[in-house]
Amino acid sequence: MSNIFISYRREDAAAYAGRLCDHLNRLAGADRVFMDVEDIAPGDPFAAAIDDKMARCEIALIVIGPRWAAILRERAQQTKRDYVAHEIEAALARKIRTVPVLVGGATIADLEGLPGKLAVLSEFEVAQLRDDTFGEDCARLAKSLKLETGETGGFPLGRKAMAALAVCLALAVAGWLAYGSWSQTRARKAVVEQVFATAKIQAERGDYESAFRTYQDFLKTHPQNRAAMNLQLDAAMGWLENFRAAAANGLKSEEVAAARLDEILPVMDAGLARSNGKGPRAADILAHIGWAHWLNQKVAFREFGSAAERDLRKALEIDSSNVYAHAMLGNWLMQKGKTEEALEPFRRAGESNKAKPFVRDLQLAAMGYPRDSDSRVALIRIANEMRRNKESIDDRQRRRILSNYNPTVNSAEEITETLTAVPPADAWATYVWLDESRTDRPGEDYQRVQREFIRASILEIEQKRDEALAAFRTLQGELNRLGYDGRIVRHVEGALKRLSKR
Repeated sequence: MSNIFISYRREDAAAYAGRLCDHLNRLAGADRVFMDVEDIAPGDPFAAAIDDKMARCEIALIVIGPRWAAILRERAQQTKRDYVAHEIEAALARKIRTVPVLVGGATIADLEGLPGKLAVLSEFEVAQLRDDTFGEDCARLAKSLKLETGETGGFPLGRKAMAALAVCLALAVAGWLAYGSWSQTRARKAVVEQVFATAKIQAERGDYESAFRTYQDFLKTHPQNRAAMNLQLDAAMGWLENFRAAAANGLKSEEVAAARLDEILPVMDAGLARSNGKGPRAADILAHIGWAHWLNQKVAFREFGSAAERDLRKALEIDSSNVYAHAMLGNWLMQKGKTEEALEPFRRAGESNKAKPFVRDLQLAAMGYPRDSDSRVALIRIANEMRRNKESIDDRQRRRILSNYNPTVNSAEEITETLTAVPPADAWATYVWLDESRTDRPGEDYQRVQREFIRASILEIEQKRDEALAAFRTLQGELNRLGYDGRIVRHVEGALKRLSKR
């Protein structure tokens, strides 16, 4: 008969483990069942005694109560020595038969997403011991483990009948264990893998809302699956970063936004609680909660006050380098008209080289149509950096930046601010980079005239008087030939007057 090792947590299921031990002692004999409280003598080294007993056992019963998984994860995060984890890893290493035994209302969901080597426990067939049928469940477990059960509780059986019954029972149990448990475990694992694979594909193509809902549906039947919770949280953050809310089904866009934010925020709050409010992960979550409040105010139009700024600043208290909090705070401050204050968090976000597309989107959205000289200079410097880094730029962003070079809508002072934001060589290269990538061709003549105006203006900034004067004179003749009038003509005339006086 096999020796049995009972693993349990004293703070989780000591009473259940004791009852199970009593039943197995009666069925298999006390000398074949090991449980630390009864079998480790005072003064014996605890770990050494466990390893010694485990080496002589063929079966390990892992008693799992309602707090077992939470305690395991807590100790793993705190890097505390965990004798229960040590026991299970020893059993797995020896490849002895290992059976998770669920007690006190624990469910199979508690085995999902366990850390490290213990993750494999979710693939094992479990036994369940219920309070109202504890004795019967123990007997059923003993039979599946092929333990001697003595009499059946009715009339004594003859030796031949007992032997025949034992053979039939063994064959039935063996068949169930060989096929039933294996096939059920494989099927369950396949379902989980399929769900996770589907959500991963959805997230990779940027469909974070669908990924969020895929995990949401899975968690309805696996509510304690830690991995799914965290991946849904990642999907929620991706969704917030790419949030869109167009009017649909007779609803206004703000009503659609409100409904979606009502789905996202509880997931964010739960994720923050799991993080214990500490570390970079907590800062990421808190920053995105702040962004959700910003969306609630600016898109859903149903929130007032400074909840967004509060959460963003708190995220930076947790992690002073958090790229999301810096970028979102810069955007928030720019929206409030605090340009000078906004530039510092924007600068910190840009220097981090993390989440670059998202950071760029916020920077360009906030400064695309500058409100003052500071934001205009910052915008051109960002465009110059994007060109030098060979970053991509979409049409909407390009059009916004190019509008700052347009001599038909900007004053001479604004044009000068745009062209002096970076060194002259960079100013020309960045303008050409933006102009050549445009898909909305304004007309060949207009594009050529504007480009010549920018080139002549940069020559003036470089104090190349003769070249600038010649370029502006040529441009003036071209404008006259084309019949142009308006601000660009006045810009050219002003430049000719300045250069002629020198």
